[in-house]
Amino acid sequence: MRTGFWLSLFLLATVAAVAGWIFVTNYTAEYRKRAETYDMARINDLEEPSIILDRNSKEIGRIFVQNRSVLPIDQVPEIFIQALRAGEDSRFLTHDGVDYIGVIRAMILNAKGGNQGASTITQQLARNAYNLKEEAVMRKETTIQRKLVEAFLAWRIEKRYTKRNILDFYLNRIYFGSGFYGIRSASLGYFGKEPLQLTVDECASLVTLIKNPNGRSPLNNPEVNRNGRNYVLGRMHEEGMISSSDLETLKALPLSLSPKPLRRGTSHLYERVAEAVGKALGEDALASGNFKIHTTILAEAQNAAQKALQESLARAESRPGYQHPKYQDYRKNNAKPAEYLQGAVLMIDHNTGEVLAHLGGRDYAQVPFDFIESGKRPLGTAFFPYIYAAGLSANQMPTSIVEDEPMDNRAVMVGGQEGILGEWGMEVSSPTYAGKITARTALEESKIAATVRFAGVTGLQRVVDTSVAFGLPLKNAELLPRLAVGFEEVSMKQAVRAMAVFPRAGMTAPENFIYLDRVENSQGRVVYRRQRQPFTPQEVINAATAWQVHSMMAGSLDHGSAKGALLGLTEKPFYGAAKGGSTPSFTDAWFIGYNKRITCGVWTGFLQGNGEAIYPGAFSRDLAMPVWQAAMNAAAPSFGRDALTPPGDIVSLQVCKTSGQRATQFCQEYIEDPQLNQVRLKSTEAVEFFRRGTENLAFCTTHSGSFADNTPPDAVGLNASALDAVPVRPKEPAILGDDPYHTEVASFTSTSSETGLVRKSTNVLDSLDLGDIEEPIRLPRPKRLLIEHP
Repeated sequence: MRTGFWLSLFLLATVAAVAGWIFVTNYTAEYRKRAETYDMARINDLEEPSIILDRNSKEIGRIFVQNRSVLPIDQVPEIFIQALRAGEDSRFLTHDGVDYIGVIRAMILNAKGGNQGASTITQQLARNAYNLKEEAVMRKETTIQRKLVEAFLAWRIEKRYTKRNILDFYLNRIYFGSGFYGIRSASLGYFGKEPLQLTVDECASLVTLIKNPNGRSPLNNPEVNRNGRNYVLGRMHEEGMISSSDLETLKALPLSLSPKPLRRGTSHLYERVAEAVGKALGEDALASGNFKIHTTILAEAQNAAQKALQESLARAESRPGYQHPKYQDYRKNNAKPAEYLQGAVLMIDHNTGEVLAHLGGRDYAQVPFDFIESGKRPLGTAFFPYIYAAGLSANQMPTSIVEDEPMDNRAVMVGGQEGILGEWGMEVSSPTYAGKITARTALEESKIAATVRFAGVTGLQRVVDTSVAFGLPLKNAELLPRLAVGFEEVSMKQAVRAMAVFPRAGMTAPENFIYLDRVENSQGRVVYRRQRQPFTPQEVINAATAWQVHSMMAGSLDHGSAKGALLGLTEKPFYGAAKGGSTPSFTDAWFIGYNKRITCGVWTGFLQGNGEAIYPGAFSRDLAMPVWQAAMNAAAPSFGRDALTPPGDIVSLQVCKTSGQRATQFCQEYIEDPQLNQVRLKSTEAVEFFRRGTENLAFCTTHSGSFADNTPPDAVGLNASALDAVPVRPKEPAILGDDPYHTEVASFTSTSSETGLVRKSTNVLDSLDLGDIEEPIRLPRPKRLLIEHP
């Protein structure tokens, strides 16, 4: 009875095993056959460049796996191979390409919610040498399907090559992060020594990189690398490769990196592209190369920005008395740390998030630090638009009056603790104060004291909240007046994305910036294509407020602090706007602007942030604006010409630029014409934009003689020239009746800001010296007038 039971159970198990084997064999037949198609002779093919193309398929560069130096296996220390086995494949010397024990362990751990892999060194070599991950993406296969091909291919490799051959192929191919391919380049790059000189802890630091090359790079994340190193050391102890005392000693050691790690000679843009490809196809995808990488970059804008940036920084360094290290000196002698003047440019299509130009620094070979990715600096006066957006979205208007008078620096505490707060925002050598001015004038001319006062009236908390909505990192900023002068640090990406809100009618731009469009392999097959994700913008400010601030920044380009910017642009008329930014100590210079489709930001300054001025009076109009102009000009043929238009709830009105009230025919002021050497009258009328419902203004009280509503009746004296009434406009632009002296023709038309009382002819009185034109004429006292009653 019992014998029959066990016999039946054995037969059942045998049948199940046979059935399972048949099923597995049939299921895996396709993958086994595919594994047979790979050419074993090409397992060690290395170094095929990938071509980088711009959005119009123009070649803009090539990515070579330059930091690879092939090294024979006998030049690799045995302790490194032991660390490799402990960290990656402890049964490497005994398995046939697949670690079955490891597979079962991984299945159990993963069933419990873990994330355990079981790829052997041979499987990793198969995946990297034959681009199996890329192929799986192209075939839309699952990870299990790819692993099956890896396993069958690993069996073939093990049958064809010795374990030493496999280690040789593997260690010369594998990616170690930070641009280092192969054991020798990683050893030289991270530790400045040949592999045979590596210590045990250094070997463990390199081995832990294999699972996550960039994430565990000691250059990027030293603490993460140290933890991974100690894990590998622990595995070496478990495998009996090091003693317990050695383990504790080694785990206590700090990372011993080379003070000047070697890096791959490339560019900041190439690194971003390589990173994007790595995310799309796997970290090691570029190891085999021979891809065509189609990017979103606009070659014309990228090249123009790079050329203009180099020229602008070189001009700054050639100024008489320039006190800082110069780029040209470091090209001759790069033994010193590169602390010369830097710059960066970022241009995006603000409707899609596609990057059109990316310059993370001046020279990647000398300074690989990418300011766009990792840098932050104060915006200075480039922060002003967000202050006015906060005010205008509340109860302020472009015509609101603010005081433009000297301010005690102790109220702000920037650039010094005593004296008068500077007016560096106007970007002129001799700034002046204008008394009471409109908010529009304050932003157009980048007035410091007036803007600080405007921020105070608006409320610093509201300024912070609005800035955070724009995407600027001010959530934890202290509510101090220094906020109003752009004291807080922001990144280039944050600055560009925030500025893009204005041309987007108050809506946010995409948060994720895109560099990669598609990738083709050597056969021309698309192995990756960008999936266009739906984007739901959020409203930051209403469209009317966005238009108001836009029009004020546009005025800055025409006649304000950035006057002259329009002259250097080929897009005419230019429908966009921009804002320059200078800091109180002239340590940084920004220029950020846009048109209908693109936003571009430029920064210049020092990465060290030591508080030293680039040079006294280093204004954004001189350093950053020319670079911005060059980049915008290069992009104009592809992204220009489209007009920005006001939203439907905007109302335009003729106002007086002096009083901020509704203009009358009397809104004129004397100006001196330097060309004619004459004093003449000029209209102070201008078009202003209001949200519908806020345009009901009083008529100008500065020029008409009328009085504002809050003026008490007893304050009206004999000097008043008119009552508070609607002025009577003349029917004709000329004086009606006789004009015996033929001296003046009154012109109160509102069609031009240049009209006014102008001299039309001369007479004999011109030869008399009348002195000051405003000197009163003395008349005899009139006789007493008697009125008799009938």
